[in-house]
Amino acid sequence: MPQFPGFPFPRRYNSLRLLGYDYHSVYQLCAITLVTDLRRPLFADLILAKTILASLLSDKTLDCMRVRAFTLMPDHLHFLAGVRRPELYLPTLIGRFKSYTTQQYWKRSREVADSGRVCLPPSSVIRTNPDEARALLTPIMEWRAALRPEVVELTNWPRLKPGQFLKRRLWQSRLFDHVIRNETDLHENLEYIAMNPVKAGYVTRPQFYPFTGFLF
Repeated sequence: MPQFPGFPFPRRYNSLRLLGYDYHSVYQLCAITLVTDLRRPLFADLILAKTILASLLSDKTLDCMRVRAFTLMPDHLHFLAGVRRPELYLPTLIGRFKSYTTQQYWKRSREVADSGRVCLPPSSVIRTNPDEARALLTPIMEWRAALRPEVVELTNWPRLKPGQFLKRRLWQSRLFDHVIRNETDLHENLEYIAMNPVKAGYVTRPQFYPFTGFLF
């Protein structure tokens, strides 16, 4: 599991939140969860899923927000993040991200309405020959490479319908955040992010899920 040694942490108090937590701090991380409106599994659509992650990992986003880990599930997004400069405010950056991705969702909704189809993972994939598979396995298991969603079977994937794109809202207005307090807390959140797709039954190993990543 990826580690981030030498990262300072705020002091822990006897509460679920940290007193006086500074969302401007460049030395602190938050675990953020954004959930889709009505928990619709909109990111089961591969095109929208790729668009959301492209926005999260864009130069414009990463220039302001320090993203350290993420996993995009069909109806929510988990990520660890902080700000890169003290004049920035993490809730404002997340608000901008939600606004921009909502515009991208509207664009995708029009495409779905016109075509009447969503883009789901394949029910079966062409198997790689054993020699190629062995060459790929090591970098994948070490998180140095990622599988494309088109080449992996995702089991128990939601049966998304085009009609679920008719709502205008992409995200719930509320977000869930948890301040990373110490090394143990960081490791637990990294583990949670990595194992979320496994617990949902989409893949057998976290490295096989195409919408999880770690940035150093």
